[in-house]
Amino acid sequence: MKRQGTLAVRDQAVSEFSGTLMRLCDATAAFGAALVDAEGETVDYAGSLSPFEIRVAAAEWRLVLQSANEGSTHGAVTSLVFRGRDKSFAVYAVADGYALVVQLAKYSLLPSIRAVAEAIRSLAAEAGLSLEDSAEFRLERWRRVDVKFDSDRRRPTDLWHAGRWLPLEIFGRYHDTQHGGHCRGYRARLTDGSELTLVREPLNRWYVDELPTISTSLVPSSLESG
Repeated sequence: MKRQGTLAVRDQAVSEFSGTLMRLCDATAAFGAALVDAEGETVDYAGSLSPFEIRVAAAEWRLVLQSANEGSTHGAVTSLVFRGRDKSFAVYAVADGYALVVQLAKYSLLPSIRAVAEAIRSLAAEAGLSLEDSAEFRLERWRRVDVKFDSDRRRPTDLWHAGRWLPLEIFGRYHDTQHGGHCRGYRARLTDGSELTLVREPLNRWYVDELPTISTSLVPSSLESG
């Protein structure tokens, strides 16, 4: 098996879904991720697995999710996670029979729910699918961002958004009571007074709860005059 970070040779053209799936692999250190339809056909995929391997895994786990729903007496099953000695998998229902299948490293626990939710929202939007029946992912508004971090002061200093670095004023800490895991959170304020929450997850991935609306007060004067 190829290691993460080594992209496999594709057997189909890149689509609008490819970037979203690759971003998910990067955020979770996954070997591969695929969007699969209700018939078990892979719509698109990304990662270091061969196209054949990820297609087979996607079809199999889509079938497992379907079987779990057919045998469920406690409502719809929207996600399943298998933690194995050789490899691990996570599968998530998206909408209209589509599912997201992720292959993780052996003994892996749950992948980042923030990364998964961002990917599902993006895939649904690109495919024109509604998430009205999926409150779990529809209500997760976290988005991955790039952040400058001052290791001496142990706090973020700038947020990259809309093609520029926005200075941050940190005024508090954020304690996550829903997602678990080891992450560090901050409450921050931009120069226009708007506030946001930043979270750093393992693998040094940063997420923000709500991206700011860029106003002229956030734009450097040199850019305004240009």
